[in-house]
Parts: sequence; structure tokens; C-alpha cells
Amino acid sequence: MSYELYFWKSATGEPDEICDQLADEDVEGVTPSPEVERFRSELLGRWPDLADRIAPWAPDLGWRQPWGREDLAPYFVSLSLAFSAEGSALQNMVTLAREHCLVIHDPQTGETTR
Repeated sequence: MSYELYFWKSATGEPDEICDQLADEDVEGVTPSPEVERFRSELLGRWPDLADRIAPWAPDLGWRQPWGREDLAPYFVSLSLAFSAEGSALQNMVTLAREHCLVIHDPQTGETTR
């Protein structure tokens, strides 16, 4: 089993609704930010195995089969993580998101942090 985490800089609306939109690649009301792209780059640099678990598709995943829009990387990052993911790695990902002043939303619990 896996769970999802979503990260973005700024958006209008309720976090669960924003996540539903982002899952459908709808970024209406979500503000693009270079911080989101820097966060994504650092995630993939520190944890290259996340390339199989990160969305949206972007050119930094060049070897991976493209799917969907290719212009969404500045808007959000979503991760599909195994429940067995190491707690310290997950905490380090959250800390990294906070360093970039991103919103962190866990749609399973409804918890949103910054």
C-alpha cells in the first residue's frame, strides 16, 4: 500500500480540493513557483529512487515514459510513498519542503502544514 503527499507554494481553496485538482493535472488557483522546482530537484538529487514515485512528469525524468502535461513542475509535487517508507527519510523530505516554504498536505489524514 502507498500514501500520497502533496507540496505547493500557494493556492486558493481547501487543501483536499486542491489535491483532487492536482491529481487531475488541473492547476487552476495554484501559483507556480521556482521554489517548487528547486524542492523537486533537491528531492530527486537526495533520493533518486523517487523518480518512480513523483509527479508531475517533467523533463528531469527524461528516461521515464512521459505522460500528461509537461509544464506542471513549477506548480506542485506529489509523492506516492510506501507505508513502509523510512520515517527519517520522510521527516527529511518534510523538513526540505519547509525550507522551501511549501505547503505540505497529506490527503489521507487531511493534515496540512507549512
